[in-house]
Amino acid sequence: MPPVRKILVADPDPATVRALAPTLRQRGYQVHSARDGARALQVAILRFPDVVLFDERCQMLDARTFVRILRTNPRTERIPVVLTGEAVDVDRARLGTFLRKPFNHDEVLARIEQIFRRVEAARAVSGESREIEGNLAQIPLVDLLQILAVNRKTGRLALEREGERAEIALENGRVVDARTRRAEGEKAMYRLLGLREGQFAFVPGSAPAEPRIDRKVEELVLEGLRQSDEVTALLPSLPQPGDTLELAVHPSEIPAGLHPVTAEVVANLRTPLSLQELVDRCAATDLEALSAVSALLEKGYARVGLAAPAPEEAPPLLAPLELHALRARIARGRSSGHQTVGKIVLAGGGPLARKAALARFHSVPGWHPEPAPPAGFGTVGRLVLGDGVRVDVTELPGDPASRPLWRPFASGAVGALVLLPADDSEPLLAELARTLRIPVVVCGPSGGPIPQALRDVPSGFVFEGSDAAEGLRALLAGAGAKAA
Repeated sequence: MPPVRKILVADPDPATVRALAPTLRQRGYQVHSARDGARALQVAILRFPDVVLFDERCQMLDARTFVRILRTNPRTERIPVVLTGEAVDVDRARLGTFLRKPFNHDEVLARIEQIFRRVEAARAVSGESREIEGNLAQIPLVDLLQILAVNRKTGRLALEREGERAEIALENGRVVDARTRRAEGEKAMYRLLGLREGQFAFVPGSAPAEPRIDRKVEELVLEGLRQSDEVTALLPSLPQPGDTLELAVHPSEIPAGLHPVTAEVVANLRTPLSLQELVDRCAATDLEALSAVSALLEKGYARVGLAAPAPEEAPPLLAPLELHALRARIARGRSSGHQTVGKIVLAGGGPLARKAALARFHSVPGWHPEPAPPAGFGTVGRLVLGDGVRVDVTELPGDPASRPLWRPFASGAVGALVLLPADDSEPLLAELARTLRIPVVVCGPSGGPIPQALRDVPSGFVFEGSDAAEGLRALLAGAGAKAA
């Protein structure tokens, strides 16, 4: 039976404690109380509560001193303290460490349960090399960053929501970099703080060589949440993200001496851009860029351009029956959570062929590129195909020294896309086609030599011409699957 969790309520008003205590006890908590800060400190040291609700009106010992003393005692240094009071402390409220009075009992219970989830997550990452993963709906990103900061963790926090991936790098608990598909550094970090849903995974490891963020976690979080509030207030007065913006006057008519962010916005608007594209291109944070746009619109230096004809909606990459068949092929090997996740191996091709193929993949609907993997080994991109189906495209090096990795890494793949020339990858191709019997689609010049390792395989392969994007689509649609 798990131990009973203890709540210490430090409040000079006995009526507040009498009203709140029954609610806490009904949830199975043991309740202790104190009327002043000095008594609260005694109870904390003797009873070791799991959380303290400390009223800002407590005498003898104020909240700041109470917390400072707790943090100097190894037995009490990690006891969570929530300040309570009638005047809202905005910063503490944003960090989840303030409750406004009079109490809403449901809010009090929810906050306590949130704190306990945070404590459990902190225990999960307390080991030197412990990984942690979960859902942001259960552990918000703000809490997660504070947990990693307290434990002085170094590594990478990967985030994913609806196929969009991002990453936060930490060193000794401090955020030193952040990256999304469209932003980096503090700009990316402030966007990520708005995430309320999605999956996360923290993996211990080395920090980046050149940090791009230099703020304490609490400062970073508070500034990000402040900017988020101001962006929310600013958006109703701005065009829609997809609306086109353009300069309303010649650049020479705009006064000199502009703020650097405003000057950057003007420079980008020499070519009409959608509001979203403009904000993405600016190195400044979203709040700074949007504030500059607002000022230019207000003074008449910029305007909403004529709406461009709506582009025809691109057809889905796979027809419904093809997607259903792909899901069935993947399910024979592996699936992940609410998604069905498959894998395609990318092999062969020299540096130029690989680069050209990856460039063509950008035209494939649902393609999300990944940073180039080291030494030609790892995931180069992900295809989000809808209906919960995702396919990762993974490079495998043809170097025989990597042979021990081939079978475990390629096992369960739904196919292999082989780029010509591939003469240097004969052993790898033999492993894929002959041993693992993975369906193979070959792309390259029509006159290019086919590796002997493929020509000798009884099940054969499918040649799809020189377009790697078409070869990828054919492989997903089942090309080569029957023969294999």
